[in-house]
Amino acid sequence: MTPYTMLHLALGGAFLVLALVHLATWAAVRSQRVQLWLAWSFLGFAVISFVIGLTSREASAVFADTRPWLVFGTLTSVALPYPLLRVVWSLLDQPLTFGRRVMLGVAVALGVVRVLDITVAVLSLPATRLTSEELSRATAGLSLPLFWVLATCVAGTWAFEAVRLLKRRGAMAIAVLVASLCALVLLGRELAIDLGWVPGPPLFALVGLPFLLLASTALAILTARSLRGADLGTGIHRYRRLVRLGRGGMGEVWLAVRTGRAGFNRLVVLKRMLEGGGGGEDPAVRLHRFIGEARTAARLHHPHVVSVYDLGQVDGGWFIVMEYLSGVSVLELVRRVRKGEALPLEVVVELCQQALRGLAYAHERGVIHRDISADNLIVSFDGVVKVVDFGIAHGSGDAEERVSGTTVVPTVDRLTQVGDVIGKFVYMPPERRAGAPATASGDLYALGCVLHELLFGTLPGPPLTTGGPQLPRLERPDAPEAYRMLRDVLDIALQSHLEDRFADAWAFNRALDPVRNELPAVDLTRWLRANFSERWGRERELAELSDPTPDEVETLLTRQTPAEVAVHDEATRLVSPGTDSAPTVIQRSR
Repeated sequence: MTPYTMLHLALGGAFLVLALVHLATWAAVRSQRVQLWLAWSFLGFAVISFVIGLTSREASAVFADTRPWLVFGTLTSVALPYPLLRVVWSLLDQPLTFGRRVMLGVAVALGVVRVLDITVAVLSLPATRLTSEELSRATAGLSLPLFWVLATCVAGTWAFEAVRLLKRRGAMAIAVLVASLCALVLLGRELAIDLGWVPGPPLFALVGLPFLLLASTALAILTARSLRGADLGTGIHRYRRLVRLGRGGMGEVWLAVRTGRAGFNRLVVLKRMLEGGGGGEDPAVRLHRFIGEARTAARLHHPHVVSVYDLGQVDGGWFIVMEYLSGVSVLELVRRVRKGEALPLEVVVELCQQALRGLAYAHERGVIHRDISADNLIVSFDGVVKVVDFGIAHGSGDAEERVSGTTVVPTVDRLTQVGDVIGKFVYMPPERRAGAPATASGDLYALGCVLHELLFGTLPGPPLTTGGPQLPRLERPDAPEAYRMLRDVLDIALQSHLEDRFADAWAFNRALDPVRNELPAVDLTRWLRANFSERWGRERELAELSDPTPDEVETLLTRQTPAEVAVHDEATRLVSPGTDSAPTVIQRSR
């Protein structure tokens, strides 16, 4: 055999071995899809190399008809662009957006057209020892332009993404850029040969060599990240992302597992800073706020404040690691009240007192939350209320943004938008809406709004000129005296003038003590598990997974009973645009 044939057979063998290695890695790790895309890509290059080698002029002598082999090799034109694109987006840690999905669909569609054209052209030829060189000339009408469009678009996408993310993704972007440039040079040579501009044998399989270089470099980069601890990404790492729980103005939140030796794992929550969010806000300001959230929450160690475990960076992409809270948000309890279900007063008081203890602790350490709302209070299935999301918190003596009440933006999902906005307008006290600096009293006013929601299912109306808002006169026959006392507490908490409200969180908490003495004892753990039994069952199953995978967790967390589906539909209707309960956010003046 000639060196040309031996080269392609050797490349085919090397690519096949690498495909098996990455496939085994993916099977062992399971959650790392990038290994699957690498295996798929190497397998495609292996098939191409073997087919070119076996159908060369010398090797094809052993076959009476090489057409089936050539058609089989052409099938990779459908499959290969898809994993090659997924590889670059996975290595650069980019989400599969709608535009990228469209690009994948177009690539597959062009590949299908190419395969059909080649298959028809080859099968229309007489049975012969057709070589790959002769195949190119026989299918030069439609298939050849499609092939070059596909190949150039894939390599060009690699180069574009690498240049765009060069500053943020560092070494990984440089590796992708070098590989894409090498691939474009090799593709240019092959195109020149096909057009007859330069002589020489076609060596298309060599395009797989830059891909091989990229895979090796990426493995070294990911391993280095793992060794130095900054290893949230797509390779070997400590934090393995499972499912995305939500997305806000500044970051997205993932459920993840913290892995370790000897089968150690622990569920955590990862909050990743988004690159394109912020509504045009200065990236430096967003980064300062994101890191500030981690630093603020990390110095708060209290049973009623969410714990922050880690802050890290991967090639410019920042992430926060927080404890995973197995439970429900207070907003879900509010939605039940909106449907006409009255919560036991002892449960309402217990929720508020626990939240007040967390706020008191934060205020004593000079931290003002500024975003207290029903969806930023979580009740765990262990009966513990946690204050979460310190994304716009700040020190009591720090300078803060000026606000303007002229622009309000409605939001359905009740997420505080960060960048131009500094909190939820409907939870702000009157002085804050007028532009005064945030104070600890503003957090207490917001908690009074949450208490109002838990009692009546709605947010309080605007405060009167003097005093607080007009409270509903609905009576509670189960505990009339406690209800009257609770209304009195609420009336003080929602006073329009700061000096008329509770002096601090401890004063608010003490005012609730007489109410609690009038009510029966409450076991918040038992009550929550009984009222959210399906959720509690899923959380127990999740905790029992020894090595959770994304598919297992997503199936578990999205499983709904008919009753839960009905509750979700009703809750969506209640917070749809146009309802007076939908919160708004207020923007900063520039």
